[in-house]
Amino acid sequence: MKLLFFILVNQLLVNAQPNLDSIMRNISKDPDTTKIRILNDYTWTYRSKDPTAALRSGQEALRIALTIENKSLQAKSLNLIGVVYRNLGDYDKAITYYKDALRNAEAAKDSLQIAFSNNNIGGIYRLIGNNPLSLEHILRALNIFERLNNKEGMAFCTINIGLVYKNQGDFVKALEYLNYTLRIRNEINDNSGKALTNNLIAEVYFDMGEYNLALDYYREAESGYKKIDDQKGIAAVWGGIGGVYYSQNNLKDALKYRLQALDLSHKIQYKEGRIINHNNLALIYAKLGDLNKAEFNLAESQKLTSDMKAAYVILQSYRFWSQYYEIRKDYIGALKYNNKYIMLKDSLLNQENIALVRSMESIYKAEKAEKEKSVLEKDVELKEKQRNYLIVIALLILAIAVVTYNRYHSKKLANEKLKELNAVKDTFFRLIAHDLKTPFNAIFGYTEILKEDFSDLSDEEKLSFIDDIGKAAKQNYQLLENLLIWSQSQAGRLEFNPERINMKEIISESKDLLIPSAKNKNIVLNVECENDIFIRVDEQMITTVFRNLISNAIKFTHVGGHVTINVGSQSNGVKISIEDNGIGMDETTVEKLFRIDRIETKNGTQGEKGTGLGLILCKDFVERHNGQIWVESKPGIGSKFIFTLPF
Repeated sequence: MKLLFFILVNQLLVNAQPNLDSIMRNISKDPDTTKIRILNDYTWTYRSKDPTAALRSGQEALRIALTIENKSLQAKSLNLIGVVYRNLGDYDKAITYYKDALRNAEAAKDSLQIAFSNNNIGGIYRLIGNNPLSLEHILRALNIFERLNNKEGMAFCTINIGLVYKNQGDFVKALEYLNYTLRIRNEINDNSGKALTNNLIAEVYFDMGEYNLALDYYREAESGYKKIDDQKGIAAVWGGIGGVYYSQNNLKDALKYRLQALDLSHKIQYKEGRIINHNNLALIYAKLGDLNKAEFNLAESQKLTSDMKAAYVILQSYRFWSQYYEIRKDYIGALKYNNKYIMLKDSLLNQENIALVRSMESIYKAEKAEKEKSVLEKDVELKEKQRNYLIVIALLILAIAVVTYNRYHSKKLANEKLKELNAVKDTFFRLIAHDLKTPFNAIFGYTEILKEDFSDLSDEEKLSFIDDIGKAAKQNYQLLENLLIWSQSQAGRLEFNPERINMKEIISESKDLLIPSAKNKNIVLNVECENDIFIRVDEQMITTVFRNLISNAIKFTHVGGHVTINVGSQSNGVKISIEDNGIGMDETTVEKLFRIDRIETKNGTQGEKGTGLGLILCKDFVERHNGQIWVESKPGIGSKFIFTLPF
């Protein structure tokens, strides 16, 4: 009977909001552990809908858990109470509860709650702007969740990592982690998690200026939130949609959605949502000429922000306030808040640089597991790639020398082959050095101009220079990433981990990451692949192949062209082609592809740089899967890169 009652109560929690007092009366005669679990479920379900009742439920669950001295259940209750305070914007209380939860979980040796506590602590550090310390705790949690094969926990971690990269402005990595999270959420049929992830992907696309894509994901998130009656999620989505309309200068719809979002944020005590919506309403009313309402919203935002500790919320508030005073033509006020924005932004960046090595070193010493070491090394490499590119090149030299020595062991050919290697090495590194030097020259040049002529430059010129600096940095990053992967491959340090993968999903993820590049040239990306084609491959390697080949196709296709990715089944595997209608190649150029000794630089249709190293990686990774790769091309008609993978 008690089991039946437990099931019925949980069903009520999902479908309706029962009176908490009524639930507590109904469970009064149940075992203490049953009471705690029901009350914890209530706290989680109503963390956003009714935070006051959720806190009361969580505190009662904690009281009972303390009475029976069950540290695992104490840890869970403490974590849930911390979640409610986090949603209310009280980060001091939230992190206090999370750290208490961690201590209890460690005392109970409860791996699951240890993981949840670390991820929750990492989330608070992310919110207050300490990204390196945040990453330290999140990676600890992820290592445990992966060991336990707890996909729900893994998704909580990867969504946090995606947000860390979003805060740092690395939108490609943010989308990579968020799309991975969405796949996990779909696998475990987590509707709440899917809605949240769609909402965050929308925010990334909004930050990238891809407003139509952002609106599509916001609508998808809105539908998901409404199905589960997630009030905080609905408020966040409405605010995001209002932001899209404002960016498109549709002030009428922007005002409508912002007012809806603000009203709901008030109702559920969603402090961060109130600040964001008051900020945006101040701008909207200022543009509409209603200065009384604009001033009211500005004052409300400033009052709420006075005791706020969310660094990125404060940072964006300074930016909004500066924009507001600029609309009012109060340039002294605009300059005041713009200076605050710049100082806080610089502070956050400095904090990341100072804390990065310390936090990563701490994790390295504390956790000796090989898998976590690998994860940490990859993240450290992401932070230090540009500083350490000389080390990467040195590894590449060593890899080429070792490969060449083993291939040509014969004493008769040794001297001749070593001479050939030196010639190849000199040519290769001359190209690499040139391709590394050119973007740095652009960065140094534009930075010097901005520093010396900042006050004389127009906003359009400044934005143009900043855009060019960003492109140059991204170009160097992509080159160094390929160099790192190539050096790991040649040194035999790149693991080969095949698993069963859906081809359409892996192609779609690669395509989505390259949509912004294609849109810049008005190029259409088509995918022709059945939904049910599965193949056993190393996901990281094949993703690298797709990204390089699709990126190359976009690079060498004129504005308004198209690129088609086609997958067809064969008797013993699949045949994949990436075809464009770009500039094409002659036979001489085709013969030089896939060869390290014939590698050469060739620019795209809009001057995009490239070294050809990506094709070397593609050949290496396809052949590791016992596949083949080749190209069919004609000048002026286009190119088709084809490769096969056995089942």
